[in-house]
Amino acid sequence: MRQIFTIGILLAGVSAWAQSPTAPAAKLALPLPPPPSPTVRAAGADFWDDGPQPSARLGPLSADIGKGPADADDQERYNWGAPRRPAVKDKDRDRDRDRDSDRSRDRTRPTAELASRTKSSDDRDRDDRSARLREPTNGKLTNFNRGSLGDWWDENTRDVREGVRAWGDKDKDRLAFESDCAFQDFVSPISNPFLAEDPRALTELRPIYIYQTIPKNQYLYQGGNAQFFGLQGRLALTERFSVVVNKLGGNIFNPGSTSPLDNDVGLSEIWLAPKFAFWRDVETQTLATGGLMFQIPVGGKSVYQDTGSLSLVPYVSYGQRLWRTGAGTFSVQNTVGYSFGTNNLRSDYLYDTAQLSLDVLDSHRFYPVIEMSWFHYTSDGKERPYLAFEGRDLANIGAPVKGRDYLTIAPGFRFNLTQAWQFGVSTEFPLLGTKDLMKFRLGVDVIWRY
Repeated sequence: MRQIFTIGILLAGVSAWAQSPTAPAAKLALPLPPPPSPTVRAAGADFWDDGPQPSARLGPLSADIGKGPADADDQERYNWGAPRRPAVKDKDRDRDRDRDSDRSRDRTRPTAELASRTKSSDDRDRDDRSARLREPTNGKLTNFNRGSLGDWWDENTRDVREGVRAWGDKDKDRLAFESDCAFQDFVSPISNPFLAEDPRALTELRPIYIYQTIPKNQYLYQGGNAQFFGLQGRLALTERFSVVVNKLGGNIFNPGSTSPLDNDVGLSEIWLAPKFAFWRDVETQTLATGGLMFQIPVGGKSVYQDTGSLSLVPYVSYGQRLWRTGAGTFSVQNTVGYSFGTNNLRSDYLYDTAQLSLDVLDSHRFYPVIEMSWFHYTSDGKERPYLAFEGRDLANIGAPVKGRDYLTIAPGFRFNLTQAWQFGVSTEFPLLGTKDLMKFRLGVDVIWRY
């Protein structure tokens, strides 16, 4: 009870003090004035001068703010606060580039011609706003590793090739004499090199060596071997038209040890042929070429290179890409032709050589091939009626062999060392028919291609 009484006395005292007139009332102070704006002063000449610096003076605002100078780049326009330039369309860019090119060419033209050209160009731009295609400029094609021979050819024949741009060529950037490079999956035949013709228009030099064994039961030679060493050449005038030296070189006949014949060496016949690609489809990789070969017997008599006067060989060569696989691309080629003499001294024959090749991993470097060749003699030759054998592509002996057939198979490969250099090897074996002078053949060639 005493505690309650004490608390009441304390509360009464606090209330009386709060209501006393002497207690000060709370007052709100006046708002503080804003701080003064800082003065920006330019630095004086003396960095260590502690004295007052002059105030900076701001010049008038430029009217280009939000717009920027006319020649400002995108970054500077952004700093000025100007909007981005509209994107230039390819169509407008091409038209501007065409006009610049026209102006540069027109500086050397007469004034009257320039005025007429400018008027017609402006009228054409008003009538047709579409982009105009320009003629491609002259340039040097890239051909990877040509080697020293290719560099020499480029340096010493460019003026001639630029001046001999062939008729009918759609590829304006292609110089004359350059090989058709649109069919990289194709590979030149190896085993029947004089008659089996690559359908492409090529510029190349091709040394060839053939070693052929003669059967021991051949009644005259009784074993031994026959050889050829020589050169082929091709010149591509356009991507469709080319001329070919199919055969130029020498022959060697080495009879067996029991044969009554001696070793003979002599120049071979000369074979020439123009050819033209009448079907060329790059998209489907289809190519067909027709040609006419002239077999001119101007070689040695002892190696059967002087038979008759002339043979003509019309032929068709066809190439086609077949299919792509994980191992690479398969392609096929086939050449079929007929050789007939202008008189009855030479033997006439029909031939066909087919090739299946694989571009391994589509690398355009290693090509395994398998080739088959068939010869069928349709008439007897009158030059050497006392002989009963023929020489296929090595020699037209002019013997009575009408109705005789030869069928051979030749596995081999071709390897591209560089874009310009390659070599091929084939081994050929008879399958059907009379073997005559061939038991086995090894063929080797090297190609420099431009």
